Amino acid sequence: PWHVEPVDALAGVRIHQAFIGSCTGGRIEDLADAARLLRGRRVAPGVRLVVIPASRAVYQEALEAGYLSDIVAAGGMVGIPSCGPCGGIDKGILGRGQVMVATSNRNFPGRTGRGETYLASAPVVAASAVAGRIAAPEEVAPDGPRRGAPGRRPGT
Repeated sequence: PWHVEPVDALAGVRIHQAFIGSCTGGRIEDLADAARLLRGRRVAPGVRLVVIPASRAVYQEALEAGYLSDIVAAGGMVGIPSCGPCGGIDKGILGRGQVMVATSNRNFPGRTGRGETYLASAPVVAASAVAGRIAAPEEVAPDGPRRGAPGRRPGT
């Protein structure tokens, strides 16, 4: 995490997986930012978007706000709050040669499998999932994330 590059320096790096989650990168704000950017868009072919809320309370709030529906409609997969790709446990471990962009807090070699992991904010991860490569949010949403209601309650 201490080796920092601006997103445009990494633009064009092809990704296989985008991960929004972990105890540090799966907050309600992260899910809201991702959902706004993903709303009305689709994850790029060949890219897996994995989203794991940080806690049960965050999962419930994101569910009620409609964020998880936006993520799933875009082609993302939502898991239950738990450890997963960020700890190299399950739910998206990388194979040799694969690349992931993630909101998790660590990316040392072997942590997330046999591939490479780039750490980024939720908007960068969501934009990258749509672009199929590391991308700034402005590339995917030049006018900003799609707005609409900040959250939708089921049945409304």
